[in-house]
Amino acid sequence: MAFSIAAVLGGLFQGNGPSSNLSFTSTPDVWSFVTTSAAAGPLLVESHGDPFGETETRTTRRIADAVAATFTEPWLKFTDDPARAAPKDLRLIWLLAPQAGFNADLVCGGELPTPSPRGRVMDVRAVLCHRGRALSAVHGWVRWPETGNDAKWRQLIAQMARQLLTGRG
Repeated sequence: MAFSIAAVLGGLFQGNGPSSNLSFTSTPDVWSFVTTSAAAGPLLVESHGDPFGETETRTTRRIADAVAATFTEPWLKFTDDPARAAPKDLRLIWLLAPQAGFNADLVCGGELPTPSPRGRVMDVRAVLCHRGRALSAVHGWVRWPETGNDAKWRQLIAQMARQLLTGRG
């Protein structure tokens, strides 16, 4: 009986995703902070990793577009262009298929983990950084998509963006 319960639970956790969870938040109301900060202009979106065999620039654009499509607030804008970003000290960093065991504050400071090789599922980590420190972090996974246009992958990015910027979930 214990084996059958473990098999069922294992099956639930080994599905195709997408699935994500809030790792932590350093402030009880991330959303208020984000909405106040976003009044200055578009928030910067960065990505690291090349899971689709395209440039990080193209992948970052796909992520920025998916994040922007998640929110209906007309004043909440996102950009993948550091020159257009405001405020300069707030950014969303997306780590695509990072190796395990990294520190979100170190990521905000520029220390990026090495990417993992392609597997059955892609792990994705997202960190909201302010002045070199993590305000919130989210981790998620989805069956490894073939392209950045994959519907489940875009759904994962949207789900993680909501959790990252609201501090809920």
